[in-house]
Amino acid sequence: MLEKIESLKSSVVTKIVPIGWRLKIKSLRSGINHDSLISKNEPKIIVAIAADYGNLGDIAITHAQINFLRDHFPRHKIIPIHVDDFFMIIKLKKLINDVDIITIIGGGNMGDLYEGLESYRRYIIHLFPNNKIISFPQSIHFQEKKSLDKSIKIYSKHQNLHIFAREMQSYEIMKDCFRKNNVYLVPDIVLSLNRIEPILKRDGIIICLRNDLEKKISRNLTDSLVSSIKDRYKKVSEHDTVINNYSVEFAMKELDRFLENFKSAKVVVTDRLHGMIFCAITNTPCLVLPNSNHKIASTYHQWLVNFKHIILVEKFDEETMLGLIDTLYDSQTSETMFNSDFNDKFTPLLKALKDEVYYSRKRLKLLKASIKLFGWIFHNHSLRHIALLVYLLNMDLDFFIFMITGVF
Repeated sequence: MLEKIESLKSSVVTKIVPIGWRLKIKSLRSGINHDSLISKNEPKIIVAIAADYGNLGDIAITHAQINFLRDHFPRHKIIPIHVDDFFMIIKLKKLINDVDIITIIGGGNMGDLYEGLESYRRYIIHLFPNNKIISFPQSIHFQEKKSLDKSIKIYSKHQNLHIFAREMQSYEIMKDCFRKNNVYLVPDIVLSLNRIEPILKRDGIIICLRNDLEKKISRNLTDSLVSSIKDRYKKVSEHDTVINNYSVEFAMKELDRFLENFKSAKVVVTDRLHGMIFCAITNTPCLVLPNSNHKIASTYHQWLVNFKHIILVEKFDEETMLGLIDTLYDSQTSETMFNSDFNDKFTPLLKALKDEVYYSRKRLKLLKASIKLFGWIFHNHSLRHIALLVYLLNMDLDFFIFMITGVF
């Protein structure tokens, strides 16, 4: 009963108190200070709404996104802002320059099924009007028009927001809804990982089925399928991508263990999107069941349909599925059956990240007004004055080079 009361109180507070106020209050209450750890002048990339909860799919997304950014931006400081510490964005605001890049976590939380995370996304977009913002590959699912309209209104006001869909259906919806923003199509960021090596000896079947809001096939039907699989095969184990005890360090170890288990299985049966994707990046035969929304089917048909060892079953038929499992079980998995290198598919994402930085109109006026001063400095060949001007304009080295190469 006490838990219900606390949940009700939290729900009331969430509806009445604006998110900005709630975050500011949390920020004031926390004693954490990043000033000594982060320099305002160093180039930075923020990873906002990073997963710090027990969903290994979202943990993998966070890991892959950070890994992708570190690979392509070795000189930048990559700063994750986790969900539970999202209030820290208030403290970090004063340390973030207009030339720093804000990225928002990829996944399947764009929509009102996870309204709390969508409210964080809206707040980020509102809080940084002058920064380039990259929303990493997402699936979109809004049930209420009111919630969608709210997101459209906030997204549309940002002049340098780049929204990436991870499958075609979401891409079409995003293009229709967010007409004033830049919308692109790339794979789920976890497909940027390659975990095929080392190749392990395979044995048995892993069953990885969900039991939440996104489950489509009834529990009775899946229980019957699992029972039939266990009658047919000696080694069958059940796993889930949801873990209870959570810490960032523990979750990464659990993710590695989970991927090792997949690499050791003859077949995986799953209705989780990242169950399917984990099979792709580990070269594991997989039978995929549909979920309650479009993200599995759309992802499969867009990116994985040519992977012979991954089969999507659109309609539930137990006998047909058992036959497919037999076929996959007997398939040769000692050799790599596909090229899991998706790097070329992420070109639009990389281009959006690396394109010339965007500057607010206010900052452009300031910079243009500084041109004469630059001319005077270079005419006098005064390195001391150049250093002073760089300091006054609070520019990093890349931005300084950008200025003096004559763009303006």
